[in-house]
Amino acid sequence: MVYSEVRAGRQMKSILFLLMSLLFIAVPASGAGEDPVTKLKDDAMAYFKPQTGKVVRLEDGKVFVSIGEKEGVKPGMRLRVLREGAAFVHPVTHELLGNVESTVGKIEIKDVQSESSSGNIVEGDAKEGDRVRLSETKIRLFFSQAKSIEWYLADDFYRKLKATGRIEMIDTALDTEDEATVLAEAKKSGAEVALLVSGKEAEKAILMRVRLFWVADGAKFFDTETTMDAGYVKDLKFGEEFFAPQTAGATMSFDLTYGARFIAVGDLYGDGKKEVILSTGTDLRIYLPGVDLKQMGELKGGKDDHLWIDTIDLNNDGKDEIILTSMRNGEVVSSVYGVEGGEFKKLWEGNYFLRRLGDGLIGQAFLDGYSGDIFTVRWDGGVLTKGDSVKTPKGVNIYDFAPVTGGTKEKAVLAYDDDGYLNLYDEKGTRVWRSGLSNGGFITTFKKQSPTVMAPSVTWSVKDRLLPLRGEVLAVRRVPLAEMARGFGYKKSEIRGYWWNGFSMEEGVLVDGVGGSIRDYALAGDQLMVLASPFMGVKFGNILKGENPLGVVLYIYSVKGR
Repeated sequence: MVYSEVRAGRQMKSILFLLMSLLFIAVPASGAGEDPVTKLKDDAMAYFKPQTGKVVRLEDGKVFVSIGEKEGVKPGMRLRVLREGAAFVHPVTHELLGNVESTVGKIEIKDVQSESSSGNIVEGDAKEGDRVRLSETKIRLFFSQAKSIEWYLADDFYRKLKATGRIEMIDTALDTEDEATVLAEAKKSGAEVALLVSGKEAEKAILMRVRLFWVADGAKFFDTETTMDAGYVKDLKFGEEFFAPQTAGATMSFDLTYGARFIAVGDLYGDGKKEVILSTGTDLRIYLPGVDLKQMGELKGGKDDHLWIDTIDLNNDGKDEIILTSMRNGEVVSSVYGVEGGEFKKLWEGNYFLRRLGDGLIGQAFLDGYSGDIFTVRWDGGVLTKGDSVKTPKGVNIYDFAPVTGGTKEKAVLAYDDDGYLNLYDEKGTRVWRSGLSNGGFITTFKKQSPTVMAPSVTWSVKDRLLPLRGEVLAVRRVPLAEMARGFGYKKSEIRGYWWNGFSMEEGVLVDGVGGSIRDYALAGDQLMVLASPFMGVKFGNILKGENPLGVVLYIYSVKGR
């Protein structure tokens, strides 16, 4: 049985009924006043204001530094201690350019005066003359919201923090107020700071509580409650900003009036132009992107459920073919299509999974899930023929992995496991790294047939696309609205980049702030095309405008210079 979002439209009538009922609630306008969420954001961000100073003396176990209240130093701040090392000179002129600085410790500020401060050493050591610094690099912050806080309040706070440009957010579906649980999860994620936001009702108001912790030792350095007036909360709850999807960073976006599920890009006509192929889950549509999306062709499907699409020039004629894998009557079917004059022409069909890997194709058999080894596939006289086996780590299937070509010549593989975690395997198939957080779950999942009624059900999934980009591997991460109710929808999504330097995994966010669920994405030169479905599959803002609320959005981002 498939649990694909392709079928989600069947539940839309009941969802829309609920949404439209909400719109009949009368909402009084509140008076203009200070935005309490912005003030809360400013208070929290004050602890991360960049600082530079010097250690002036050590006395009675305390470290005294040359910066204080005038520079914005606050009790609870942590500053790195830097020590001047060897000199470095110009290789040609031999001119002294400076001295190497290395981190030797970290101090936490405890007492602040007008022009100086003092604190304790929490890591390493410090001595007179050392520099202290809070750098301008982004703070890796683990953002966790408890069940007790209204989602729209926490989301508004999240977005205001993100908009400062000072924070690299690490999301989670945790919904607990237990500080130890939050800190344990934050430590796994590699965060520097953990934030826990919670709330409780008061008379005609909501009390919003924010706590900040240093993840390394669990020290709490910020804990405050702010009163949210009922009028402000209502405006925030029903304002269009809450309903609208976030598009920060996108150079262009297109509203699609149908539930596009997959995307691929290819030169289908051999004219040097890249067409966009969108799958609704059953139909294929071809577009030429520009100021608008110009439809070039369509292939109407039947009862097949699409699982995967790719493009590749199989016969070296300068035109890409479309590779489509579907589920048909409980069996997997892969097809190859060419396009001539806007018409689809089926060139081949077979009963195994297919996908593109590099400049070639690979396949894998189907038997109530993935079966047997992955193998190469080549185009030979109008048919696809199976080739040699492809060596992958144990348990890694055709849609699970991408080769890694970062800062090492060794062959490595980045692969999803069934729980949604990313794993890096070396040439021997040994796992050398695992992500601290799950990707949030996969969209297309099937139940295997149980041999007996009493046997527990087992599932298999079509994993999200992993895309190589100039040494990095891109991956989608979704944040469920609630950890215990993943089927209810995704709060937001992002695309992260992973780069293996031979010793450790470096990662960063390439696309962030996408409301709802990223369904699929594709690269076209320096453009990244992203299909995203808003929360619950409904464009809430369109309901307020009287426009069609169904469909998804195609975002286009620039990755030039990435």
